[in-house]
Amino acid sequence: MAQQALLEANPADLGTLDLGGQWVQYLNLAEEQFLPTRLRIGQDEYGYAGSIIISGHGAVLPPKVRELRAAGKKVAIVEHRDRYVTFVSPP
Repeated sequence: MAQQALLEANPADLGTLDLGGQWVQYLNLAEEQFLPTRLRIGQDEYGYAGSIIISGHGAVLPPKVRELRAAGKKVAIVEHRDRYVTFVSPP
């Protein structure tokens, strides 16, 4: 079984991303080579849930975040190169 890459993010390094009136935790890793499959923010741990190209994300990402939250998930978005990567908890 392949080991998953974990990134421990400092909550002070987070921003927020406005997705149609929904505020989501946001971390900018746009210039990084490394993309984690798991993310830890404080005591919360998140797992990779998918990605979308930033250009045109407004039609797809806000409804997806609403759906995830309605299912009881916490959501964090990581910007990596030209994509928004969605992480959800529990992983």
